[in-house]
Formats: sequence, C-alpha cells, structure tokens
Amino acid sequence: MSASPESVLQDAQQQTLLGIYLPAIRQRFKAEVNRLSRGGMLQLLGPRADGDDLAFLLTYLYAWHWLRQHVAEDYREAVLAAFRAPERLFLMRLLVQAKTAREFVDGYVQHWLQAPPGGPVQQAQLLRLLQGQGGDPAALSQHVLEAWRSLGLFTETIKVAYAGLARQERDRYGDMLSDPDLERLALVDDLPDPGPRQGQRFAKLGIIPAMGCPQTCRHCMFIWRPLKPTDADPQRIYSIVEGLTDNVLFTGGDLTKHMDAFYDGIRAMRHVTTFAILLNGDFANDPETTERVIGAMAAAIEGRPAHWPKARVLLQISFDEFHQEVIVDKHGRLKERIPVAKIANIVECAPRYADQLQLALLHKQTGLNFSMDVLQKGVFARLAAELGARGHQVQVLSTAPSGRLKTHPLTGERGKILKDASFVLAAHPDAPILMTSSTIDGYGRAELMEEGETVKERELLQQVLTQGAPAGESFDIDLMFWFNGWVTLFNAVHMCLGDVYRDGVDRILARQRKDPLSHALHRFDRRLPELYAEVRPDLEQLLEKATGPHHLFHTLTEDAEVRLHMTRRLIALGS
Repeated sequence: MSASPESVLQDAQQQTLLGIYLPAIRQRFKAEVNRLSRGGMLQLLGPRADGDDLAFLLTYLYAWHWLRQHVAEDYREAVLAAFRAPERLFLMRLLVQAKTAREFVDGYVQHWLQAPPGGPVQQAQLLRLLQGQGGDPAALSQHVLEAWRSLGLFTETIKVAYAGLARQERDRYGDMLSDPDLERLALVDDLPDPGPRQGQRFAKLGIIPAMGCPQTCRHCMFIWRPLKPTDADPQRIYSIVEGLTDNVLFTGGDLTKHMDAFYDGIRAMRHVTTFAILLNGDFANDPETTERVIGAMAAAIEGRPAHWPKARVLLQISFDEFHQEVIVDKHGRLKERIPVAKIANIVECAPRYADQLQLALLHKQTGLNFSMDVLQKGVFARLAAELGARGHQVQVLSTAPSGRLKTHPLTGERGKILKDASFVLAAHPDAPILMTSSTIDGYGRAELMEEGETVKERELLQQVLTQGAPAGESFDIDLMFWFNGWVTLFNAVHMCLGDVYRDGVDRILARQRKDPLSHALHRFDRRLPELYAEVRPDLEQLLEKATGPHHLFHTLTEDAEVRLHMTRRLIALGS
C-alpha cells in the first residue's frame, strides 16, 4: 500500500526540520565540549592534583549528561554522526550506548586498558589515574564519579530547574509592595520634591494589561506570570498615560489574548501618536487570520477622530533563533516553536498597511551577528526562503553595526556586530521592514542557557564597574503601568513605585522624581554593588554570573529587603 499524500508531506516536513535541528543542536554540543576541553573543566575542578588527568574524561562525562538533558533518545545518534573521527569513534559510541554514568566511565576505562600501549595522551592520563587507585579499575571508576559529583552539575532536570526559577520569580512578585517595599516608599515620600519641569513628558511609557505567554522559549526572562487582574480600570490607565507621553508600548510577554485592550487604547489615547506592541507572532496561523489581526490594528488607527493627532502602530514581532527554534515535541516529532511561516504571513501582510503600521522584527544576538551571516543564514535565511517560495523577493536596504566591539561567544574574537537592518519585499518597495537585535540578559530561563549561545555584555559591565557607564548607556527607569495598578520600571519590573489606583498618579510621579534607588540604577551607580554586599554574602557569585550591566543591576535589586537597605543608605549618603 502506498503512503498517503498527507503522510508523505509530513515526512518531507520532518526532513526539512531535521536539516535545521541537527546543525543547531550539534553546534550547541560542540560549543560545550570545546569550552570545557579548552580549560573550562580544569577551572571547574579547581586546584586538585589529578585535575589535568581528569579533565578530558569529565568533559565527555559532561557531554553524556548534556545529551540526556537536551536531546531526545531517538536523535542522539544522528546528532553525533558528524563527530566520527576515528580517534573519537569509541567516545561517540559510548555517549549513545551507555545507559548510566557508571557504564560510561567503565567503558572509557576499559577502552584504554585494552588499547595497545603507547596511545594518545588520554591513555597516559587514564593510566596515571589508575595508578593512583592502586591499579584497581573499579576503584578508578568510583574515584571519577566522586570527582564528577563534587562539581554539582546536572543534579536536576531542566523541568525541575525551571520550576525552581519560577518559584523564585513568584516570590519576587509576591514581595511587590510588601512591608519592606512600603517602608521604602515611605522613605521616598518624605524626601523633598524638586517638582516636575513645566511641560515635561516621558519619551515613552509602558502598559501591561497582563503578564503571560503560552510559549516556553529557552531564553525568556519570565517564567512565572502574575495572575490576571480582576479589578482593572483600563480607561483610567489610558487617561493617565496619554497625559504623560506621545509614545506607548503595550507589552506583558505576549498580548495575543489581550488585543482588545490594545485597540481600546488606540481609540482612547488622543495625544499618543506611536502605539507599539510586542507580540511573538504565534497569532498568524494563516493569511486570513493574519489579515484580520493586522487589519484590526489599522482600523483602530483609521477610526480615531480626524482632528486628533495622526497616529501609527509599531508592530514588534519577536523573531530569532530561539522563538523559531526547532524542538522535539512530546510525541518525538520535530516542530518549530513558532513557525517561520507565521512570521512570513506577517511580513507578507504588513506592507499593505504601511500608512497605519510599521513592522519591526526583534532579534536576539548570536554569533551570526558578527557578519552578514545573520542575514544569510539561520532564521532570517529561513524567512527569506519561505517568502521566496511564495513568489516574493527580499531586498536588504541597509545595515548598521553596533557602536562598540563585542566578543564572539564561540571564537572569543572581538568585533562589531550587525545590530540593525531594514529590508523590503520587491512588491512593496516603499514599505521598509525593520530588524533590530539586542542581547539576552541571563535571568529567567536564560540563566540556564549555554555559554556559547548568545552575545554577552561582559566588557561593558567591566567598564561600568571600573570607569562608569559610557555616554548613552543607562538603565531604563521609564514607567510601566499595569492594569492591576502596579507602576514599575522598564528595565526592572520588580521595582514598584506603588499602586496607581490607591496612591494616585501624582504621588507615583513624585516618587519617580525623588527615588534615589531608581536614579542610582539609571546611571549604573557603582556604589550599588557595595551596598548590596553590606547585607548579602553572594556579590562575587552575582558578578561572576552577570551577562552585562543591566543583568547585574537587575539582580542586585530583586530582593525587597535589599531595596530597602539600599534606599536607606543612599539617603544617608546624600544621593
């Protein structure tokens, strides 16, 4: 019996996805092995006499655990098929076939004991380790496993690790406006107020109808989401915000389920002229649905009274190697987390509404950004291919590099990255689409990402800590207005200046003007790490983990008691 056309199509799709999945997972695997074999494992082992001899074996024991953590069993052999150099063939076989860590170590030991003498350095290392255990292979395996356990790696599954991070995040939200925060805000209220500058307006403000996203992207900074507010007063929020700014960002993870709030905001906020919204693109299931959603945005703009200022939507769509990552589902099938075809639906539709809407793709920086590869490989190339299959030609109009050098996460080389680009579809030459990239801060799920996956800002962090922030670099303390009443900071949604329903907007704004901690964050005040260390013992660990200045200063202020202490000390120091 011949296969049905549907099953043939599904198999073809699986092969296409396999061609994306395998190179991506292989790169992650290779990067981790290279990192550890080039000194990373020695650093983890610390000052122990047999560290040099253990490092290679423990690197591949790490690889054995990594494969079981990140790669479904059915795909492990295919992932390792690219690493079958003769001298490593036995290792690849062990990585696939060993059922336990002990079995892997035993197999490694026996391989070199059975190999002819005079082999490579790894055999000599093994024999020295064996001699240290009195020539007993079983004792050696136990010694190796004890050394491994001392590293504390892979002690829990990714699912359990995410759950732990979610509990920490839930606790942070639970601390919002708890007693320490209320005490802190009372201190701020008692400070003299210079008063607002006449006619002062914010460059932008944020509105958060609710926090939520059905996706579980590996790089997401949010895991646990606060419950949807039950006593929201959106019209009051709109009235407050439009009196303070011309530019509004609607955000909160993904707002696909809250689009009515966005449309209502467009119709309600007369003085706002730019309505930005951040979506993950998952709504664009087909061209008809995409047309309906984007058309509704345009209709909301067109429905504003003619005598109001002209407004426009800035539609920001998350688009990168993580949102569009190919993963294995619970049935063992490959799938795109958010299919590139959905992003193509948006790119195809948006130019028809260029008068009402600007489309921008938001991209997270990886090693591809260090050359034109970011536009010729990876997710952008997949998008161009999808659009090409639909008869569209993609034309890149412009590219712009970052303002400073960054370090390639895989090679360690320094260079400028391609940060911004614009492109058009040939059929719509007057409707440019923007693409801009940014780094991933290492909190939320991103805390568990591998070292080589994304671009870090560690050099900028060192500059901030030793010389101060360079011109143009700051921690964003513009305000986010939540439908539940919270008012928080753009770069730190855990930093709450009060409940606008209870406290009123004038008090919130006065706090923003007066709060010494907010302003210390804004300028990356180098005293904040010192103040943190006065009440918490883990500053060195935070500095070591920090992926950049924004990440560090975010983590320094995540605890309500620490925020209270810092505020007291800054007031005492006259800041």
